[in-house]
Amino acid sequence: MLCRAFIFGRWQVVNWCAVLGVLLICGCDSGDRQSIAGTVTLDGQPLEKGTITFLPQSGTQGPTAGAEIADGKYAIPTAGGTFAGKFRVEITTARPNGKKMDVAGQLYDIHEQFIPPEYNTASQLEAEIKADTANHFDFAVNSK
Repeated sequence: MLCRAFIFGRWQVVNWCAVLGVLLICGCDSGDRQSIAGTVTLDGQPLEKGTITFLPQSGTQGPTAGAEIADGKYAIPTAGGTFAGKFRVEITTARPNGKKMDVAGQLYDIHEQFIPPEYNTASQLEAEIKADTANHFDFAVNSK
């Protein structure tokens, strides 16, 4: 009896996982999502590395989209893109601040955000993503 309950419960979990998997696959097509690409410069030079995030503003359907910045360039493919609308843009990057943290006997560099908050936590950068067009945005940020 206990064995039958265990097997039945296990199959029920497997069935639910299968149903959720099908729903995720069906709901994950790119649909009306848009690709986004561009450049980011810091003090006139390509930003070596960082991240860029597009956050939907009020009245714009999500999702949020983002990408890594490498050598001043970023690209978000259609599948990872977002829908048309207005977005607040956050750019972040960090560098070692010269301090170390001990974690289980290993020393690690402590990193800090070094570009001003108006480009990330208090970003005033905006972008309007449009349907069926090249959404290319270049951002010039300053460290001071």
